[in-house]
Amino acid sequence: MRYTIFLTIFLCAVFAHRSAAEDGFVSLFNGTDLTGWTVKGGDARFFVEDGVIVGVVNDTRRNTFLCTEQEFENFIFKVEFKYDQNFNSGIQFRSSARPDGDRERVYGYQCEMEPRGMTAAIWDEARRNRWLNDVTDELRDKTQQNFKHGEWNELKIQCVGPSIRTWLNGELITDIFDTMTTRGFFGLQVHASGSLGAQVRWRNIRIKELPATPWIPFFQDGQFVGLEVKPPGKWEFQEDGSVHATTASAEQRDGLLFSREMFDNFAVRVSFKRGQGNSGLYFRAHEVDAPYWLRGFRSAIRGDHRVGGLWEVRGGPSPGRGGVFMPPEENAQNLRPEWNDFVVVAIGDRVVTNLNGMQIVDIIAPDSPKNGKTALRLQGGSDVEYWFRNFEIMPLSEEMAELIKR
Repeated sequence: MRYTIFLTIFLCAVFAHRSAAEDGFVSLFNGTDLTGWTVKGGDARFFVEDGVIVGVVNDTRRNTFLCTEQEFENFIFKVEFKYDQNFNSGIQFRSSARPDGDRERVYGYQCEMEPRGMTAAIWDEARRNRWLNDVTDELRDKTQQNFKHGEWNELKIQCVGPSIRTWLNGELITDIFDTMTTRGFFGLQVHASGSLGAQVRWRNIRIKELPATPWIPFFQDGQFVGLEVKPPGKWEFQEDGSVHATTASAEQRDGLLFSREMFDNFAVRVSFKRGQGNSGLYFRAHEVDAPYWLRGFRSAIRGDHRVGGLWEVRGGPSPGRGGVFMPPEENAQNLRPEWNDFVVVAIGDRVVTNLNGMQIVDIIAPDSPKNGKTALRLQGGSDVEYWFRNFEIMPLSEEMAELIKR
């Protein structure tokens, strides 16, 4: 009995010392019981043994998750894990749960734990049901080479606004941008594919929370917030809160709805529905006295495979259009017949575009502008009709951007 009490006190002291030694980190596990955690999904068993959370395969039909009761937005998360025999598991983060019969189905980002490869890659659990990484032989080799079989491995997950980065035993594995969710709980997964009785263990579960990065709306309560209209074109609010935008072929100039403020590092997103013609999203753009009004980056919003592609509009009396990245023809399959969700992320030299949860562009543009305005565009010289909603931006401070750049 005295040994048990001594061990408990010792383990708590170890966890407290580890958290204190890492500036700003706090433990999510008290080392003695599962206070602050709850089981969702299947019937796998979780218990605490010698200061370690143990997950045991006890359900070969459903995945089971031990989830934090608290939700988190931006953070650096660290954990160590070890298997007694190889099977699949993972760490949910920025995740949620939905009703599933008499249970709850966990969905969202999952940092994979797979001894045969792909550990620290990101799977979108019960939502898009696919890898968010670009799965290559190089990725598989890196995850296999850095995995320690039969030993403790450390995972690190960093989420800053649109940025998701992971490390396996100190080696960077994932570096992606995705904005489907920016807040949620953590969950320790026991996968249903394991052999009955197989165990996985987690210890030293700790987190350092980072400042929030809220979305700032440009459309709010039937009003444009922080936006200016550059004629021609009409931008009219509808009863459902969307904006109906039109222009006619007789007008050769572009119609623009652009921000008054300049932005450096950010994510910007909008949902669109196409009637006819071509539109676009400007970013890091500057005003010029020319038919296109703005000089800078423009990503295409249109009805063919070039949607999400990237141009650099140079401005001036004869503003040439420089194609930076043109998507392949199969990109048209990512379009939906009604509403489409479009995102642009610009951090330092890196620019990423995303259409309906699929990455279209990921480039490094060192000679490009590093700040400017953002704008919705209606192409001049043609009949154009679009609907827009949920136009908003997530600015990132230089300190937060530096975490992403590293």
